[in-house]
Amino acid sequence: MRSTRMRRTDDLVRKVVSEALLTTVQDPRIGMVTVTGVRVSPEFDTARVFVSILGDEDVRRESLDGLRSAAPFLQSQLAKAVRFRRIPRLKFIYDESVARGFRIDEVLRGLDSPGGSVPEDSDDRDESVS
Repeated sequence: MRSTRMRRTDDLVRKVVSEALLTTVQDPRIGMVTVTGVRVSPEFDTARVFVSILGDEDVRRESLDGLRSAAPFLQSQLAKAVRFRRIPRLKFIYDESVARGFRIDEVLRGLDSPGGSVPEDSDDRDESVS
């Protein structure tokens, strides 16, 4: 269980990094990126920044490369915004939970539609005894 202090620290880092991505980072490789969460280590040496990226695999790869190259700049923005004894090194990690949620929603909507069907590998076939 994370302490209240660590959760507040996570939220503060998420807010500063998100705002810097919106306002100051000018890397064209970084597309539609949303910071979904941050997890700062108890030693304050690293912060795992979880991001959701809109687009296909190539767009995600390019955006992650852009984020990784912008990490030192974002760390300097973090140092200006907060007073930590140690500024954590930012590690960007793709968060698949949003994309997975969209896929699940798409499947459920397909089942609700009038032409929606149950997948063929289902055992709901009508079996009559001969």
